[in-house]
Amino acid sequence: MPIYWSYKSLPELSALPAAEHKEVWKKAVWHVYGYWQTWLVLPLALVPIMLIGSWLGSMVGHDVIGTVIGAAIGGAIYERIVLEMARSYLKKTVARADKG
Repeated sequence: MPIYWSYKSLPELSALPAAEHKEVWKKAVWHVYGYWQTWLVLPLALVPIMLIGSWLGSMVGHDVIGTVIGAAIGGAIYERIVLEMARSYLKKTVARADKG
């Protein structure tokens, strides 16, 4: 399974003109944030990893640095989940645009 690091490399957007990529992507992301599941993933992905980072950092005397590293890792996981959810919305949007 390929990993897409930004919306610019998504195959779902390849059918659209380059000028529309950012606009369609923003709509997809805002659509995803309308679901409660997206908001549920935030505390499930971010908070535990931040706490683990803080705990590991406190073991070496740098709990703040551990928390920041944990937040960065948790945030990256959260963004990957949002990206995958937005991709499913993009598929539907592009399919509707092709029919219409």
